[in-house]
Formats: sequence, structure tokens, C-alpha cells
Amino acid sequence: MERDLAQENLPKEGPQRDLLVLTRERQVLVLQIEALRAEAQQAEKDLQDQYDRHRAELHCLREESLQVFRVFRQVGEEQRKISEGRYRSVLLEAVQDAIYLSAQNQQLQAENKQLRKSAAELKDMLAAQGDPMADPPSTLNV
Repeated sequence: MERDLAQENLPKEGPQRDLLVLTRERQVLVLQIEALRAEAQQAEKDLQDQYDRHRAELHCLREESLQVFRVFRQVGEEQRKISEGRYRSVLLEAVQDAIYLSAQNQQLQAENKQLRKSAAELKDMLAAQGDPMADPPSTLNV
């Protein structure tokens, strides 16, 4: 601006020159203000765009996290059901084994009782016949 004023043929000093300098300074300031406003508007628009992108990305991340959590929960639930089924199966087998062993034990006790009874009857018969082997050391008293 000072170069432009120096090139013009104006008096070096005076009110006319001061007025022209102030007018040109005002024009420069108005142009700077307009440029700053345009820059501020562009910055505001950029900031709003960035905010919108950030919100969209955050929404996507939240949805993705929720989906991962749902899958994790579903897998955990399926594993729990599988484990529960296995434990139920093992428990059922253990109960069936216990019932079978109890029945076997009762049968063996009944057979043992019958064998003792038969051994006692046999011993009594041999004692009635006068057999010296009727009273051997107690090997049959099981």
C-alpha cells in the first residue's frame, strides 16, 4: 500500500494524503476481515465435518463392540450348555453305576448268605453222619 502511494503523484504530507492513506488502510482491513470471516466459516465447516465423521465412527465402533459382545455372550452360553450337558451325562452315568453296583452288592450278599446257609446245612449233614471232617478249621465261614 505504501509503495502504491509512493508511485502516485501526491503531496508528501497533508490532509489529502492522510485521508487517502486511511481510506486504503480501511480497505485493507475490510479485506482482511472478510478473509478472516471466510477462514472462520471454513474452519467451522471443517470442524463440523470432523465432528460428524467422529460421531459416525464412534457409532460404528459402538455397534461393532456390541456385536462382538453378543457373539461372545452367545459362545459363552453355548459352551455353558455343552458343559452342563456333559456334567449331566457324567452324573447320570455315575448314578447308573452306583445303582448297578448297589444291585450287584445286594446280589453278592444274597449269594454269600445262601452259600453260608448251604455250607451250614452241609456241615450239619456231615456232623449227623459222624464225619470227622465235619468240623475242620473254619475255611467255609466266609
